Amino acid sequence: MRTAVDTLACMRITVLDFSAAWCGPCKTITPILASLEAASAGKVRVVVVDVDDQPELAQRYGVRAMPTVVLLREDREVGRVVGARSRAFFAGMIERALAGDVAIASP
Repeated sequence: MRTAVDTLACMRITVLDFSAAWCGPCKTITPILASLEAASAGKVRVVVVDVDDQPELAQRYGVRAMPTVVLLREDREVGRVVGARSRAFFAGMIERALAGDVAIASP
């Protein structure tokens, strides 16, 4: 039987990076999120969603502006931020999500 600590230790976070080719700020955060994924030892998966190519998915998540970053844990939204932020900001959000926090809007 898994304990709560075991469950949290094996959790994966999916980061949805809603962007568009024409969005300048999106181009700044995509490499930041990719570097956080690479450093996560498999605990974080980043999925870049072009809102022009996948408008249904953007609508499903209520995306109205870009960039929008949505954090999912076990297919449930646990965090969201609109606009470009620093690497430290996104790293803090991901850390909180991995720790089990919900309703994350800042590190």
